[in-house]
Amino acid sequence: MGHLPGLGQSGGVPGSFLADAGLLLAESLDPDRVARLLADLVLPHLGAVSLVWLREEDTPQLAASSSLDPRVDQLLRAMISARPPLLADDYPPGLVLRSGQTYSLPRLADMRALRTAATESGYQRFRQLRDGPTAHVPLSAGGEIFGVLSVGRPTGDYRNNEILLLEGLARRGSIALHNAMRFREAQESALTLQRSLLPANPPALDGVEIAMEYRPGTAGTEVGGDFYDIIPLSGGRFGVAIGDVMGRGLQAAAVMGQLRAALRAYALEEWPPADVLYRLDRVVGMLPGLQMATCMYAVYDRHTGRAVIANAGHLAPLVVLPDEDPDYLVLEPGLPLGVGEGEAAGFSETRVTLPPGSALVMFTDGLVESRRRPLSDGLQNLRRGLIEQRAKAAAAREAQAELDAAAAIAAGFSEMADAAPGVWTDRRAPGPSQGPPPGVADRRSGQDRRGTLPLPARGVERRRRRPRGGSFAARSWFGPDVIAGTGEGPAQETARSLLERCLLAADLPSRTDDDTALIVLTTLTVNPPLLELSLPAVAASSGQARTAIRAVLLDYGIAAVEDVTLLVSEVVTNAVLHARSDLVLRAFLEPGRLRVSVEDREGAHLPRPGAAAANRPDPESGWGLLLVEALSMAWGVETTVNGKRVWFDTELPEADPAAPPRPVFGELSPGGTSDGGPPVQGQGRS
Repeated sequence: MGHLPGLGQSGGVPGSFLADAGLLLAESLDPDRVARLLADLVLPHLGAVSLVWLREEDTPQLAASSSLDPRVDQLLRAMISARPPLLADDYPPGLVLRSGQTYSLPRLADMRALRTAATESGYQRFRQLRDGPTAHVPLSAGGEIFGVLSVGRPTGDYRNNEILLLEGLARRGSIALHNAMRFREAQESALTLQRSLLPANPPALDGVEIAMEYRPGTAGTEVGGDFYDIIPLSGGRFGVAIGDVMGRGLQAAAVMGQLRAALRAYALEEWPPADVLYRLDRVVGMLPGLQMATCMYAVYDRHTGRAVIANAGHLAPLVVLPDEDPDYLVLEPGLPLGVGEGEAAGFSETRVTLPPGSALVMFTDGLVESRRRPLSDGLQNLRRGLIEQRAKAAAAREAQAELDAAAAIAAGFSEMADAAPGVWTDRRAPGPSQGPPPGVADRRSGQDRRGTLPLPARGVERRRRRPRGGSFAARSWFGPDVIAGTGEGPAQETARSLLERCLLAADLPSRTDDDTALIVLTTLTVNPPLLELSLPAVAASSGQARTAIRAVLLDYGIAAVEDVTLLVSEVVTNAVLHARSDLVLRAFLEPGRLRVSVEDREGAHLPRPGAAAANRPDPESGWGLLLVEALSMAWGVETTVNGKRVWFDTELPEADPAAPPRPVFGELSPGGTSDGGPPVQGQGRS
């Protein structure tokens, strides 16, 4: 309760009481807490029960209540909930909100909202209240009547000095409530801005699972400059970005929004990661005021399992490979955006292979650094914590294996006992269950013995929660919550479970002065290509490619054979004539489409549709890519480490689940592989 000393039954020292009450009410910027304090300060000297009403959308809403008898408080709340007051009522609080005048009623029954019960039982409960005088004082600030303070007691009418004291308390409570409500409005606006600048959900991507988390610093303005983004690109690739704008508040959030929008635009133009950062550096240089930001941008190709990463002063990501301890990726740190000299050579690219079961963890410094913890200690704690968690999981799996082995032996003895003559007696003393610990999956059934609910379908989910302090945490992921074990080897880890483990390993404090952004990407096994064929740079390769792709499509029951065969012939012929190098033809079946690509070792000159025909008055060639553009859903040209890749998509119906297995034709020669890189040119249409 918020009782203050120094106030007697006759009024005591009103000046001291009001001064102390004003200081107490001004200590908080939470409207709910201020309303509760205002209701508590009235008791016990000015009343036995108090109510604080606030005007919300032209309706009086009960914001707080207090009573010397908790049962009375519960009864009043129940009755008000059953019959809420209206602004048009000719009795308080509606009358006070309309007129702005103080009203003192000799009887509680004069408040008809309480007297008129919804049911007979409610009316009988109302009669249990002791009928007594009430006083109703308006709450106003800035010329606006926004609330009412109502007090009541069993006996004794309210005297003038008590009304004046209530009005003085209401004035101080009005100022505190008005400031708290304005602060909440500004805070909600800032949080709305912050939410709008973050991606709502990660896109549904094949071959990967993604989990993201954003936590604002709770010791400040609740908004900052940390950001992340997932950008789907052509050719089974996508971009992953994370960054941090120096500073906090709306200024940092506004700069972050501009940077994220610019990064997404440059990424969708298919620029390589280093070029994206170079252009972002120029954007930061043109922003008003001295700005600095760190950023990391990576492009992952799910077909090759390789990621190309460029860094601009950001913390190195954590790489988790199968059966290996997590470690930080060694890459050129680069200069932060806004402090370089605008040279593209200042940002280098690093390539890393992420086989199925790997993970890439990207984060901002709020996860590993604070005023009480140096950056080096935070990085070490994160890595060591993940290693310790993995060791504990391995020990738990070994213990489970021993339990399974013991259960199998016991089952064998039981079968022997059933088969042997006579009766076997178990003379062991009863003891605790030897089953697996709670929560450990039964490897023979692949289910959790705790009786968990069925696993949710794979999809996109998003949650926001409000910890103490009014801030919000945004979490989103694509993929299941958990994956049940199959009984063979350890259960596969999801992106969300690894994100949870990272937060536990980092030991993030409940209150921090910096934002935290975290992205976890886990790689999955990608279906093998329908066709993977190495071809020499000779004219006969075109016919061989047509025969191979036709056989694959017919065996798989795909109807669009003629168009695909024609387009394959054109792109292979184009590569033979202009690249004059070994070729690799691949075909992938994706939901609703067929992706065909041809790779060669000539990347100096990228083809353009109609380029050869434009320089000849009577051309005989140069129309191949124009035909590809006309007949395909989308097409593009991508650079690789050793050359380039030309690809196109054709629309297909969904594959029949009863179709035969996907055949694989041809083998790649040792020199036929190429490292996937980000595309630098591409066109498409939907």
